Amino acid sequence: MHIMQRPALVVALVAAFPFFSLSQQAVLPTDAISSLELGNGFVLSSSSTALQITQANLSIWATVHDKPFISASAGNDSVEGSNGAFNITQVDTGRCSGQSMTAVRYVPWSASISGGAAELSGHLLGCGNGTAPYALYFWVPANLTDRVAFYVDISGSSNPAQPLKKLYFSYASHAGEDFYGLGAQASFASLKNQSIPVFSREQGAGRGDEPLTSLENASGTFAGGDKFTAYTAISSYISTEGKVFYLSEKSTGYANFDFTEPDAVTVRYDSLSVDGAIGRGSDMFEAVSKLTAATGRMPALPKWVDDGAILGIQGGQDKVDTIVQQGLNISCPIAGVWLQDWVGTHSQAGPYVNVSRLWWNWENDEELYPQWDSFVQDLRSKYNVRTLSYVNVFLANVSTKPDGYRRNLYDEASALGYFVQNTTSNSTAIISSGPDLDAGIIDLTNPGLRSWFTEVLKEQVWNANISGYMSDFGEYTPVTSDTKLYDMVSDAFFAHDEYPLLWAEFQRHIINDLDLQDEALVFHRSAATGANKYMNIFWAGDQNVNWQVNDGIKSVVTIMGHMGLSGYAHQHSDVGGYTDVLTYDDYNTTRSAELLGRWGELAAVSSSVFRSHEGNIPSVSAQFYSNSSTYNYYAYNARMFVSLAPYRRMILEMECATNGWPLLRPPVMYHTSDLRARQISYQSFYLGPDLYVAPVLDPQTFNVTVYLPGIGGNGTFTHVWSGKVYGAGQEVNVPAPYGKPAVFTVNDAWTPELETFLEFVRKKNQTQVLVD
Repeated sequence: MHIMQRPALVVALVAAFPFFSLSQQAVLPTDAISSLELGNGFVLSSSSTALQITQANLSIWATVHDKPFISASAGNDSVEGSNGAFNITQVDTGRCSGQSMTAVRYVPWSASISGGAAELSGHLLGCGNGTAPYALYFWVPANLTDRVAFYVDISGSSNPAQPLKKLYFSYASHAGEDFYGLGAQASFASLKNQSIPVFSREQGAGRGDEPLTSLENASGTFAGGDKFTAYTAISSYISTEGKVFYLSEKSTGYANFDFTEPDAVTVRYDSLSVDGAIGRGSDMFEAVSKLTAATGRMPALPKWVDDGAILGIQGGQDKVDTIVQQGLNISCPIAGVWLQDWVGTHSQAGPYVNVSRLWWNWENDEELYPQWDSFVQDLRSKYNVRTLSYVNVFLANVSTKPDGYRRNLYDEASALGYFVQNTTSNSTAIISSGPDLDAGIIDLTNPGLRSWFTEVLKEQVWNANISGYMSDFGEYTPVTSDTKLYDMVSDAFFAHDEYPLLWAEFQRHIINDLDLQDEALVFHRSAATGANKYMNIFWAGDQNVNWQVNDGIKSVVTIMGHMGLSGYAHQHSDVGGYTDVLTYDDYNTTRSAELLGRWGELAAVSSSVFRSHEGNIPSVSAQFYSNSSTYNYYAYNARMFVSLAPYRRMILEMECATNGWPLLRPPVMYHTSDLRARQISYQSFYLGPDLYVAPVLDPQTFNVTVYLPGIGGNGTFTHVWSGKVYGAGQEVNVPAPYGKPAVFTVNDAWTPELETFLEFVRKKNQTQVLVD
């Protein structure tokens, strides 16, 4: 970034902002009081204790008394693992202990509203045996004038024997400020008092729920993850003060957000330069609007998803047709089927039973779906049921596929050099798709690959009149030093967190090119800052088929809460969860009919799309089609989902699309002053402004104790099933038998769009739902 200085102005500003140094003991001189206009009312000022940026006397950003606001350290972070399961160890050597600021300059800046930026420069001190020059720039962007952008740049240490590798950007907070966002966080309500790594990877099986996590991690693969592992790399947050902070799409290095200090936030970034922006809204809603004005807002969901369930089925044409007819015979509203095994399956050995894996070759399997094109069309013509398939970022070598193949895309891409490469072997960076089955990850930075793979998807996937697919993975790009991408400017560590953004953008490009914006449903679990503007639905990923907090049914509510405050307004989860666990260590978890039913209730009153999954080992888990009881419960929940469609669609169009607000809203959004509301993660949520929900997330639970938020008892909550009215600010206990999740209307809310749901409640109030 080339900056031309303006010497005459430099002299004036240096005089206004006297030199000073910061260490753990030093303070700003008492006479260091002046200000600099940044534009649109934003003012950078210096006082005896701090630098700060204000607008209309409201603090936007400030330094912390006695503490450096820029720092750096040496050492290379360690990343171990493969196949998406990455374990990061932070290495901080010779962290700089002090900071001097020797100049404040006003420099030309073409992207700013004023044509200039404030440059704060000086040296970092006590960096091992060296020092390092730094510069921090602030400006008001010309295209987003309601915030202040920043750019930090550190030139490197005067001690070449210990080169600096990462920076720290610190600023003021206080003990009463709570934080939300940073992508798919599953284990915490507020992120205050946590240090959150932001890196896209497999979330793991367990994530801290025991004993599974320890069993999975015992092999050394980090397959169990921990409470911080997530599919997403989204470096943005919202605070209870309406503050918004985000790193730009270009800042794709590994970041860690440290909220553990009562008076400060520190962003640790794995590079010597980073950029982003800070702003402040009147409340958390306005903060989300400011965030999504920069990162983008999700494209509209196709309206056909409102019509019913998307049935996740595997097993071939005859099985799918039979299950669809069974559902229609019991009045299950079916919008579509999701057939991930359309490419065929291969068997992989596991504890007690074999596990089926997919052939990643993106053509229909001749044994399971021999008339794929006509089968898809027949489902649409006969039943008005759409078909979703499955695609991911891999191509597997199908040379051993028993029923053959028409094209081996792995061989084609290998010959063309379209995979992410390993420079040690001078060949494709191999991802395992099971024993003796290799796969490569496509290199989305290669324009040749993008053109070639676009045609593959158009000719072999979209040609069958499907309506979308699961767009899987995106978090698997290797991060070893010998990983090479086509146009990699820096190392694989930076390319890794950019990949989910490229994957989402690539899929949206094809949808736009085919003019399928009103039809296509493509759901992702990997995500990065800015990927939301390319996705019309986010999927919460793979959860265990249990009731636990960190990786079971409870975790999806927490994930959706934080993702909504990260700019992802439309979300859903696999109804019933995904991960069955069979081990040789006397620990097994399989899906019960009760969990499946309660998960269906949750999806009906929380999600933008109602889609089930058979799970990773379908034969050991309850399926919605297992028997009449499970199918009837599933159909009931699907009807409840449909009854909410007018209300849900109103929120999607009037609030999500225009303001970026999420459909599912953590209670803190409406009640920032209510300290108890700040700590609600999975226990309850708002669905739009007019419904408050406390789902049943524990087994054999038929009454729910729920806190109704609100300071001073202002507001009312009406339990829809009983009609009983409760005042805000209290804990109440309400019945919640099967099929009747605790749902309340807020402040006597009524709109025509809610009437179909309330009519469903009236009709089903005496219905007894059975679990078998």
